[in-house]
Amino acid sequence: MSLSPSLFSVGLAFQCPKCNFTVIKNGSWFQVVSHYRCDGCGREIRITYPDKIAIFQKHAHLATPPGAR
Repeated sequence: MSLSPSLFSVGLAFQCPKCNFTVIKNGSWFQVVSHYRCDGCGREIRITYPDKIAIFQKHAHLATPPGAR
C-alpha cells in the first residue's frame, strides 16, 4: 500500500511509542513529517516510512473511493 492521497485531508491517529499519547493529524502531515516532539512526554519521535505505511493501512477504511466525490 502507498500513502493514499484520499487520506491526505483525513485526520489520522498515531500513538507515541514511548508514552502512548495520541496525536491526530491530517494524512498530508504524515506524508511529509519525519519526526515530531510528543506533547505527552516531550521526546523527539521519529516516524519512518514503514510507520507511515502502517498508519495509512490502519485508516484505509476512511479513504474516499475514486470517483465518489
